[in-house]
Amino acid sequence: MSLIAKKPIKLLRENTILGPAAILFVSANIANAANLIFNMIFARLMGPALFADLTLLLTLKLGVLSFLGALQFAFAERVAKERYKSVGKIKARVFSLQSLKLSVPLMFIVIVSSEALSSILNFSSPISLSLLALAIPFFLPMVIYRGLTQGRIEVPKIVLSIQAEWILRLFGSLVLWKMGLGLPGIAIAVGLSIVAAFLFSTDKSDFKLQQLAELGSSAQEAKVLGGLALPYLILQTAQVLILDSDIIIAKAFFSPEAAGLVAGLLLIQRVFFFAFLSCSTILQPYVAQHGNSRSTLRELFLLLAGIATISIAALVIIIPSSQWVVKIMLGTDYAELSPIVWVSALTGAVFIISHLCAIYQIARGRKLAAFMVLTFGIAQLISLSVVNHLFPDLSLHSYFSIKLAIQTLCAVSLLGTVLATSRRALNT
Repeated sequence: MSLIAKKPIKLLRENTILGPAAILFVSANIANAANLIFNMIFARLMGPALFADLTLLLTLKLGVLSFLGALQFAFAERVAKERYKSVGKIKARVFSLQSLKLSVPLMFIVIVSSEALSSILNFSSPISLSLLALAIPFFLPMVIYRGLTQGRIEVPKIVLSIQAEWILRLFGSLVLWKMGLGLPGIAIAVGLSIVAAFLFSTDKSDFKLQQLAELGSSAQEAKVLGGLALPYLILQTAQVLILDSDIIIAKAFFSPEAAGLVAGLLLIQRVFFFAFLSCSTILQPYVAQHGNSRSTLRELFLLLAGIATISIAALVIIIPSSQWVVKIMLGTDYAELSPIVWVSALTGAVFIISHLCAIYQIARGRKLAAFMVLTFGIAQLISLSVVNHLFPDLSLHSYFSIKLAIQTLCAVSLLGTVLATSRRALNT
C-alpha cells in the first residue's frame, strides 16, 4: 500500500475525533432514517391535520429533551476533565435519584393540567399528553447517563442507547396504532422509547448504591454543574426557538391543513439538523479536554467540511427531484411543498453549523456564543411573527426563505467569532 493511501487510514485510526465521529454519524443517521420512516408512515396514515397533532406532541418531547440536553453537555464537560472514571458513575447515580424529587411532581402536574395545556396549544388529544408525561421521571436520568457516556466518548453505549430508542418508538408505535389505540398509543411507545434509551446507556453496576457516600457534597456538585449547564441551556433554548417554534405558530394561527404542511417542512429540516447533531457529542468533550490547542480548531473545521460536503451532495439530489422527494417522504397530500423543500433542508444544515461553532466556543469557556445564537433565534421569531401579521397571505416559500436568511447570517457570525477568538488564543 502506498504512503498516500496509508496516511488517511492512519489519520482515521489515530485521530481522537474522526473514528468515533464516523461511527456515531452512521449510528445517528440510522436512527435519523428510522425517524424519517416513522414520519413517512404516519404522515400517510393520519393525514395533514392529525399529523400536525403528532408533530406537536413530538415537538413538546424534543423541546423538553433539548432543554435537559444542557445538563447532558454540562455533565459531559465535567466528566471529560476528571481523572477517575468511578467518580462520574457515582455522580450519575446520585443525580438520577435526586432528579426524581423534581420529575415525579412535574409528571403529576402535567397530567392534571393536560386538558388546559391541550386547549392552549390547540392539541386534540389530552390523554396522549398525559401518557407521554408518565415518562418524565426517565427524561433527566437519561440525559445524565448520556452525558456520562458522552464525556468519556463511550461509543458502544451511545450507539446502543440511540438504536434502542428508535427501535421501540417505531415498532411500538406501529403495533399500538394497528391495535386501534391511535395517537395515545403512539404516545405510549414514545414514552417507552425514552425508558429504553435510559436503560441502554447504563450497565448493571450503575444500579449498585453502596458507593453513594463517596461522593461528598452533592449540593456543591449540583451548583458546579448548574454553572456549566447555563450556556448550553441558552443554546438549547435557541435551538427550540429556531427549529420548533414554527409548528406552535402554525397550530395557533394557520388552518389545520396549512399547519400540516408546516409540519412536513419541519420534518425535512429536522432530518438535516439531526443528521449531524452527533458531531457535537464528540467535539464537545474533545475540546473540553484539549482547550485552545490548534488541534481543536482543526477538528471543528474537519467536521464542518464533512457537513458541507454531505449537505451539498444531498441538495444536488433533492433540488431536481423535489416532487419525488416530497412524494416519498410525505405523500401526495404534501405535493405543493415541492418547490420549497430544499429551503427547509438547507435551513437545517445551516443551523447545525451555528450549533457546532457555539458548542466549540462554550467548551472553550466562551459563553457569549450561546447568547449570539439565542439572539438570532429571538430575531427569527419576532421577524416571522411581524411579517406574518403584516402580510397574512405570506407564502410558505417566503416564510422559510426569511428563516433561511436569518440562519445564514447566524452561521456566518458564529464562524467569524470562532476564527477571531481562536486567532487571539493561539497568538497568546
